[in-house]
Amino acid sequence: MLPIVILSKNLKLKIMKAQNPRLYYIDWLRILAFGLLFLFHSWRPFDHYGWNIKNTDQSAIFDFLTFFTHGWRMDLIFLISGVGTWFALNSRKSSFYFDRIKRLIIPFIFGIIFIIPPQKFYEAISFYGFQGDYFQFLKAWPVYAFSQDFGASVLFWFGHLGAHIYYLPYLFTMTVLVVPVYKSIQNRNFNFKNLENLIVTPWGVFLLLLPLIIIRYGLKPIFPGYTDWADFFSYMCIFIYGFIFMKNPGFVEIIKQRMWLFLNIGIISNVLLLYYIKQGDAQMQLSMKPEYGFNHLYLSVLSVFISFCWVMFFVGLAAKKLNFNHKFIQPANTAILPIYILHQTKIVVFGYYIIQLNASIFVKYLLIAGTAIPSAIMLYLALKRFNLLRFLFGLKTETNKSNEVLSEQNNILLSQVRHW
Repeated sequence: MLPIVILSKNLKLKIMKAQNPRLYYIDWLRILAFGLLFLFHSWRPFDHYGWNIKNTDQSAIFDFLTFFTHGWRMDLIFLISGVGTWFALNSRKSSFYFDRIKRLIIPFIFGIIFIIPPQKFYEAISFYGFQGDYFQFLKAWPVYAFSQDFGASVLFWFGHLGAHIYYLPYLFTMTVLVVPVYKSIQNRNFNFKNLENLIVTPWGVFLLLLPLIIIRYGLKPIFPGYTDWADFFSYMCIFIYGFIFMKNPGFVEIIKQRMWLFLNIGIISNVLLLYYIKQGDAQMQLSMKPEYGFNHLYLSVLSVFISFCWVMFFVGLAAKKLNFNHKFIQPANTAILPIYILHQTKIVVFGYYIIQLNASIFVKYLLIAGTAIPSAIMLYLALKRFNLLRFLFGLKTETNKSNEVLSEQNNILLSQVRHW
């Protein structure tokens, strides 16, 4: 009976794969989106915006890169996360929430204890006059960290304690909120056919902008801080669009058809927003501490058009050009999460010493990106050999039978690092 059972399971798996073919362009988008995030953090010491460490001189070029990418980079990641959550929900129904805890919450807790403190240490040296060694800092850090008063803005704790890995509890919270609603809709067989038919039209797709505009306009004056509730619900809306993205394949076809329109609207919106910001301090204050009115509405519409249209352009471009398999996809997709957890700490630690060199801004940037990111990859290749560390970084534990596969994946990633 056992071979028959195994055969039936394999047949069921093949049927499921045939019904849900692998969307390789989503894999590529995920790899490229997080790759951009790694580069983004590598140039942060060289723009004029606040960050953990800062070079003595900054460059307008990096200001522009930050301004341009900040408008849509996390939106793209949360859309892809929505797609990934949809697939995980349909493939791990019985252990879905337990899997999310292992993949998101365990690495977040481990990260705020062991990965994030070095960033805070060099930040304290750079901006707060701390003069002790790292172990002295560790004694003082818990007291300082938990003495902050964020009032009702509980989301700030994710960013305050977790720095860049706030994404992990954000994604978990969104999953807990969205998935039960999605299941309830499925179980009760609600008919949203008319709404779906309206959205999946060449111009109906722009209706998806309305919830984002309402969220930003309504919540930003109340929660103006970055990653506060206004940003959370905006990202959650994009996350939900990832579900819609998977529910109706016609949505992707419309995006591909309107790809160049999305690009043009994104460029025009960026230019208008840049012009708005250049008007002076008063206008800039409105963007930082908005008040209800026309100016805030104008800024909300521009910001939403930027995030939505650029994300849709990249999705359409990837769906057209990147829907192919490659031996690099599987090991890179597995590596993304632990490298994401490690990368910013590496950038801050390496960057603190590199920015003190007597070299140009661009040489320093290349040194940071060329050392911190590959070293994060190398550290990942070392830690993935130990099941305890795999667990702490959100990876599946492996049996001895998987060693040959692990070795092969290591070789693929290592060859990419050497090529870089």
